[in-house]
Amino acid sequence: MQLLALAPTNLIRWRGPAAITVAAALALAAGYFSAARSPLLAGGAVLGTLLGAWALRRRDVALYGLVGVIALMPFGVLPFRAAIAPTFLDAATAGVFLVWLARAAHRRSRTQLSVVGACLLAFVGAIVAAYVLSGEALRPNETARLFVKVAAAHLLFVPVLNLVPGRKTAGRMVAWLMFAATVEALVAVALYVVPRGAALRALNALGAIGYPTGDAVLRYRPETDILRATGTSVDPNMLGALLMVAAALAAPQLLAARPVLPKPLIVASLIPLTAGLLLSESRGSWLGLVAGLFAIGALRYRRLVVILVLLGGLALALPQAQRFTGHLTAGLRAEDRASAMRIGELQNAIQIIQRHPWFGAGWGAEGDSIELAFTLGVSNVYLTVAERSGVVALAAYLATLTVLAAVTSRGLRRSTAQEDDGLMPGLAAALVGTQVAGLVDHHFVRFPHLISLLWIVAALAIVVARDDAMRPAVGRRLR
Repeated sequence: MQLLALAPTNLIRWRGPAAITVAAALALAAGYFSAARSPLLAGGAVLGTLLGAWALRRRDVALYGLVGVIALMPFGVLPFRAAIAPTFLDAATAGVFLVWLARAAHRRSRTQLSVVGACLLAFVGAIVAAYVLSGEALRPNETARLFVKVAAAHLLFVPVLNLVPGRKTAGRMVAWLMFAATVEALVAVALYVVPRGAALRALNALGAIGYPTGDAVLRYRPETDILRATGTSVDPNMLGALLMVAAALAAPQLLAARPVLPKPLIVASLIPLTAGLLLSESRGSWLGLVAGLFAIGALRYRRLVVILVLLGGLALALPQAQRFTGHLTAGLRAEDRASAMRIGELQNAIQIIQRHPWFGAGWGAEGDSIELAFTLGVSNVYLTVAERSGVVALAAYLATLTVLAAVTSRGLRRSTAQEDDGLMPGLAAALVGTQVAGLVDHHFVRFPHLISLLWIVAALAIVVARDDAMRPAVGRRLR
């Protein structure tokens, strides 16, 4: 008993020397890494370790860190290998799951699933079953890693739903997402306007953290010398998807009575978001944003419809906008190479689905292509799910989206004029935008960071709808 009583005293006595020893070991490791690789990488590793430790103690830091990685460094790779090279996104996603599980174990966080979460879990189960039962060989390769990341990105909905306690925290999350996306838009615009040699050197410098390098980091409209903005998103369409979601969240704030941010800040955010979105040349993201804002205008802010119609007429009338309006109309008419290839992809995908209806053709980069001109892949969210995981998985995905739409629309109707912060309309607009953009792009089911973005927004919408459902109903009015 006496030894047990002395144990805490001994631990306290040795805590200081132990901390000094650990700190010295870490300093030596950082110094060695700095000399062997790069001081910048060493500093980033130390800062990342500190932020990671902080995130494991604070749920807000874990959530903000994940959103920051999605917006700014989605393809960054940690500067060490442990059989595989984990990315920043892998670490941030794992951190959110760990924080939620630790808090749930101590009964400091919810463990709710919600109807949307149950449907999403069924969808993930369907794609896992399809992956196991498809003809694709199961081995621990890059395809398997990508599939695990895709499944985890969908399931991220559950910890976010449980870690965000209510509307106030959801509002801060939306504000942070808008801020991070605005920074990315500023980076994209800056890389677009500087001399191309400088932009090439800046983007190639990201190779130190695992980004692609070479002349191909500058992306152009096919068969032209028209540059497309990419920022740190690698692909202009992925940049467009991010900025579309952020702009859809921000635009309703301008018409809200009590926005989550001051309106001058929202205007200052929308300027680079809109510029970056236009310069990305991502027509699917343009259509998604307009569709999302039109839907919210019809349901809540009628003035928004008028504003959109006026802006559309102005864009058609101004010669300076011809570059963008002509590019959009050429795509809608399938007059350029990119849109013509999409039509070929659709035909190819339908034939693949007919040949592999139940479990799909697998998740590999290459597949059993019907036409030699195409590999396994199609620029459509829904056909991508059916092509890779079968019609059962597609049915589960559509059921999930249907339930999400029902819950979101109810939440939108419940949101009151007295507490009009534009939060629910913005989240609804972003969700509509992702699905409309998904008709011509596959990013929201193929790339883990954009899948994560979609289901973070969905979780925030459910949190806000749940908060509104708990409030007493008061008078509503259309603005």
